[in-house]
Amino acid sequence: MKRRIKLTIILLILCLSIFRCEKDPVSPEDTDTQIQKVMGAHDIPSLAACIIKNGGMVWSFAHGSANFEQNVPATDETIYILASVSKLATATAVMQLCEQGLIDLDEDINHYLSFPVRNPHYSDEKITARMLLTHRSGLAWPQNEDPNFYQTYPNDSAPSLYPWIEEYLVPGGSQYVAAIWKNTAPGQQELYSNIGVALLGYLVEAVSGEDFNEYCKTHIFQPLDMPHTSFRINDLDINQVAMPYQSGNRPYGHYSVKPYPSTTLRSSISDFSHFVIAYINGGIYNGNRILQESTINEMLRPHYPDTRVGLIWMSYDGGWYGHGGGFHGTSTYVEFHKENQTGILIFSNGENNASNPLGLIHLLIRAEAGYN
Repeated sequence: MKRRIKLTIILLILCLSIFRCEKDPVSPEDTDTQIQKVMGAHDIPSLAACIIKNGGMVWSFAHGSANFEQNVPATDETIYILASVSKLATATAVMQLCEQGLIDLDEDINHYLSFPVRNPHYSDEKITARMLLTHRSGLAWPQNEDPNFYQTYPNDSAPSLYPWIEEYLVPGGSQYVAAIWKNTAPGQQELYSNIGVALLGYLVEAVSGEDFNEYCKTHIFQPLDMPHTSFRINDLDINQVAMPYQSGNRPYGHYSVKPYPSTTLRSSISDFSHFVIAYINGGIYNGNRILQESTINEMLRPHYPDTRVGLIWMSYDGGWYGHGGGFHGTSTYVEFHKENQTGILIFSNGENNASNPLGLIHLLIRAEAGYN
């Protein structure tokens, strides 16, 4: 008898729980509160995020301080450093020139450059744009190979891509670091490389005849209605640009770096949602096409059997494509599900793992989007 009563009570509790879940689903406010708690636990200064569905933002979040010193709160329009998410714009620029027949992905890049680029360990083997886009050129990240590679400069004062990149890559150059070339044949091993993507940025300059930042503004950001997006701080309203912070909310100050095509694009979730929508829609945003759908499909597919890397874009389980980024005072993540017309953007001005793939904030926003 007691066992029956206990069983009945358990069944009633289960029924009430199911009823409660059906009648009282988690609201956007509940998600906001949970994200704020994670931000507090991880000491994240500010964070802006959004969910895209069927061509537009259906949910957005902005909380915290974009600038403690000036008491500026974060909003949908706050501009963040995108770190390695910047690489998506660089890859887009390369593929636009590929569509025009100006770059052959499998041609020796020396065909387009005014100086020779070769891995000194394999001096007879060509390096191609496809190798650079899939991180298989033999160039290092670099991490420990060159501690000065990520040197920052105030505002926009970093040296230009050229001649720095020639001096850095070519043996005998004034800034050459031999360790950046690994002893691996071009095309053979995947080695994530920021210097490789910086070289892609210069390839765009060499082929188009335009400054890389100006090329991106004219051919990507303007067609996508992204007026608050640029690799240059001077192009932006500094009052809208989030201050990057290190631990303890100590400001880095606004900065630039030499390999900027790989890491210092600045944008807001409002602006960059247009970029992601274009990829979801096969290259079109608001009637303006930046790439052909066949090109996007080529960028998304893994190009080697042992990897998830496409042309810069990464593929993830469940039909998702994306890219994350982390640098001085910033952590970002972008992903989309093409079939389900869904995208997620997460930008912050602190260094944390909570917004990375499967991090706590990312999982909360995935759940808000209907993916548990």
